Amino acid sequence: MKQGLLMFAVLLASVVVGSLIGDFARTVSSIEWLGKIFEVGISAFTLNLKVFEITLGFQIHVCAAEIIMIIVGLVCYPKLAKALFG
Repeated sequence: MKQGLLMFAVLLASVVVGSLIGDFARTVSSIEWLGKIFEVGISAFTLNLKVFEITLGFQIHVCAAEIIMIIVGLVCYPKLAKALFG
């Protein structure tokens, strides 16, 4: 349980730091590619069944820096888990 929580914390920190790096990188011309945003998802659609109406959609916006930081977090996680939990 503790290791799962650690994995979640490492990935969350990776996304937050990657997002901050991406926002900063968009303002610097030599590293602006780190701030490039990739959008993945399904556009919203509505299902009307006369009795009720359901609208479904899914969209993720990820920048290149977030992807890199997630990979760094996944590489560092085993060493961090071993140091904390033995």
